[in-house]
Amino acid sequence: MFGDYNLAQKREWTSISSVGIVVGGATPKTKVDAYWGGNAVWITPAELKDRNVYVDDSARKLTPEGIKSASLTLMPRNTVILSSRAPISEVAIANCELYCNQGFKNIICGDTLVPRYLYELLRFNSDFLNSQGKGATFKEISKKAVEEIRIPVPPISSQQEYETFAFQVDTMDIEDMDEFELCQKAEDMGIDLHDFEV
Repeated sequence: MFGDYNLAQKREWTSISSVGIVVGGATPKTKVDAYWGGNAVWITPAELKDRNVYVDDSARKLTPEGIKSASLTLMPRNTVILSSRAPISEVAIANCELYCNQGFKNIICGDTLVPRYLYELLRFNSDFLNSQGKGATFKEISKKAVEEIRIPVPPISSQQEYETFAFQVDTMDIEDMDEFELCQKAEDMGIDLHDFEV
């Protein structure tokens, strides 16, 4: 549907900073009890390892005092979550307002970018994202590096069409389907899988 979108190609695409806002996170002091045990979702890269598309909960939660102590930025629902170290390139979409630790460089999408499209774009370019990591002890991709990544931005209508398709696939029980059954299901839903080569 979108053609070749290998981000390593360095084409004349649009920088992420032109279509979204990149935000990071921090960790409040772990030994201060007043900062922990609240209601605010605060994620770490380890919580993205199940490869779920959406994240809406966390093992630890922050109090308002904890949020203030680390000057954390609240990320709105539909922020694209990108782990930037240990490991680089795990991706998810925020399904609620949340905060994160310093192991992320997340993208709040602007009006021309559909979160599910960006999620898939980054997920399929994990090797490229890992190649952008720098550091001697452990590799990390910087905020500036993420902002400078150039991406294709198809018409918003095409991105929305893909989002609808992806949501429909999410709701199908496809683990036990063979290729023919999957194609038949897609056809029944009015979807031509040949349009979606991503």
